[in-house]
Amino acid sequence: MNSVVWIKLMNEAIPLSLLIILGILLYRGLKKNQILLSEREDLMKRYILFKGDKQVRLKVYGEDEKVYQEILRTLSTSWKNFKRSYDQCLLSFSQNTARTKLLLQLATLGLLINSARVLCEEYYFYGLQARFLYAVARELSSYVLVLLSFFLLRAQTHQFLSVKGNAAKMDRETLFFSNNPLAERETEDLYNEFDPLEGTGVENGKEDQDRHR
Repeated sequence: MNSVVWIKLMNEAIPLSLLIILGILLYRGLKKNQILLSEREDLMKRYILFKGDKQVRLKVYGEDEKVYQEILRTLSTSWKNFKRSYDQCLLSFSQNTARTKLLLQLATLGLLINSARVLCEEYYFYGLQARFLYAVARELSSYVLVLLSFFLLRAQTHQFLSVKGNAAKMDRETLFFSNNPLAERETEDLYNEFDPLEGTGVENGKEDQDRHR
């Protein structure tokens, strides 16, 4: 196999390999982002249920000043725990997006270097002839996937990485409205997540409920 054949194989194999790598990087990045977004949505749903249960308790036992203050303290503590988990999820989303974008840019840089090498080779041997223009068109076709990759990444992340995080702040505003009842086991799990140190308020609530009965 002579050198000409090896050069032709290399000219075809290098862009194909880089495009495969770019596709894999895009798939992994988008999949990771989707997992993080799902975790964020699940976190919001769990906190809505937790807060709704606390709001019900506040209405039932609100006349007792001690219980009332304890519930307010729990709401404040749970909000801080939720906000920390929520912000960490968005931070991981932002970091994964930045890492994916950087890797896509590196793969694109590799394609550009290879395209420059191929076009320089064609120009050196054949000049500005039809063969050179065909090579230009062939190289440009590889960048359709590149443009599509960056477009898909931006379409997935733009809403959540907007200036000053306004979209994320708006999502948080929806957490103050819920009246969904909770099962006992589900309530316990939510309390362990958002208010792990709570104990006194619940006990006071139960004692108060027993007295009313």
